[in-house]
Amino acid sequence: MNISFNLPTAELEAQFIAEATAQGLDGLKGHRSIGGCRASIYNAFPMEGVDKLVQFMDEFAKANG
Repeated sequence: MNISFNLPTAELEAQFIAEATAQGLDGLKGHRSIGGCRASIYNAFPMEGVDKLVQFMDEFAKANG
C-alpha cells in the first residue's frame, strides 16, 4: 500500500523528507506525478519500520506544528 500525503508547504515537505532520510527513513519523496510525500508500506514491510515512521511523523508534527 502507498500512503500519499502533503504537508502545508513545499518547503516543509522538503524538510520532512530531509529529516526522515537523516534518520534512515528513505523513499518518502512523493510520486513524480502527484508530488508531496509517499510512504510505501507493503505486507512484507517490517512492523518496526512502520513504528519508526509513525514516531518520526509524530515528533516532526510536534516540532513543526
